[in-house]
Amino acid sequence: MKPNLNYEKLSFFYDLLMQGIDYEAWVSYVEEIIERFRGEVGSVVDLACGTGSSALPWARRGYRTFGVDLSAEMLALARQKAAQEGCQITFLQQDLSFLRLPEAVDLAVCFQDGFNYILELPNLRRAFQAVFRNLNNGGLFVFDLNYLPQILSESEGSSAAWGEGYSFSWRTRYLKEERIWEIVVSGEVKRNGEHIECFSETHRERIHEPQEVWSLLCDSGFVVQGNYQAFTFNPPHEGTLRVVYIAQKVKI
Repeated sequence: MKPNLNYEKLSFFYDLLMQGIDYEAWVSYVEEIIERFRGEVGSVVDLACGTGSSALPWARRGYRTFGVDLSAEMLALARQKAAQEGCQITFLQQDLSFLRLPEAVDLAVCFQDGFNYILELPNLRRAFQAVFRNLNNGGLFVFDLNYLPQILSESEGSSAAWGEGYSFSWRTRYLKEERIWEIVVSGEVKRNGEHIECFSETHRERIHEPQEVWSLLCDSGFVVQGNYQAFTFNPPHEGTLRVVYIAQKVKI
């Protein structure tokens, strides 16, 4: 699968964009899922792990941790972070559609709409099948996707964020026939009032329908345990930003 996104410049700004996200809370939520559906997990792969901030909490809590991303720039930052904390994480540069881990794991996670970046359903099926192959029997697959009603409510618009020494802006539009959400992200960083770096990139995400996702998961061999409003165990509703899917490789 050819990647549709370019993180070469964005990797420099990524942690500024994502600051304020409580990654420890994400892991705690998934641990609740583990208690409900599996009971115990020893190893995890964080798919589309970016700069590693979402993988680090797993390693801190003692899980054998892998991180996978397509961007070499993101992974370079991830390795630096892990080394600084003394965390043992194996980072791999791979396309999710051709995932191949050194060993099977008990849990695969992917947050912040990583699978929305896969624009074609055959490639999404291939990615789900690859995850299935890399899970142990009984393994869990937990991921989130953007939710269509919320995207439609924000289909066209712009927003901005700024802080000391940086600024960002977003422009979005929804291409209904293609079911593509297009996001143009621009940013600038300054130090002592002097321009350091800037970027502008266009990102495209496909809004996958829940019934499509369920069907592809089942076709890939999973049992779907449910889908919920992100980071809760409540059903999705029109105000839901993201939906979390829970699938399991049932023991044979």
